[in-house]
Amino acid sequence: MATTGTWKHQLSPENIITRYASLDIETSGIDPTTSQTVAIGVGLYDELNQHQSVDVLTYGGAMGCERTLIRRAFERINDFEPRALVTYNGKEFDLPYLRERIDRLSFDQRPELSCADHHIDRFLPRKEHADEVGQKWPSLEEVLSSHGITVEPTEWRGEELTNTMFGESLAPEYLQAVEDGDWERVEEFDQIIHRYTMADVEGNLVLYEADAGRR
Repeated sequence: MATTGTWKHQLSPENIITRYASLDIETSGIDPTTSQTVAIGVGLYDELNQHQSVDVLTYGGAMGCERTLIRRAFERINDFEPRALVTYNGKEFDLPYLRERIDRLSFDQRPELSCADHHIDRFLPRKEHADEVGQKWPSLEEVLSSHGITVEPTEWRGEELTNTMFGESLAPEYLQAVEDGDWERVEEFDQIIHRYTMADVEGNLVLYEADAGRR
């Protein structure tokens, strides 16, 4: 178990950006060849103009079209014209997953993130440190806790919702509700998915600001 402060990591000056975007995806599994995107959380932050927004786009909100879901999320980020993309484990999971899904969905015009070339992943330096000292890789919640920030867990059916529970239990039921056109049930799932995904995106923004020394 990491001790207090172990997961703190200061950003280098060239990676302290005042206008950036963040994303976090929720999926029905970790293998993009056999699973799909269920939700994409988008965070937009502008330090100079005191602007912050977080939105969650869902498969149900896209009327069961994964192409529409991905395209809308990318457009939301590109329209903001951020100077960088901030994620937690986005380089090894979120973006490779989305690229594979884009390949398999055969878009007429391939969507691209304009800010992906300047990708600041706050997980990678922590992963490297964990490997060096023989500790487990830290979750976003553990890293935020080292900064004294507590994330309220999302509950589903009386239990704390985890990534495993999301992929194995919630996602299949949700996708089935979308396929059945049971929009009342879809809306109930969407509320849970919004809370769960929003917490991660807000966590990304807060962590970046802490690492930048602005919090």
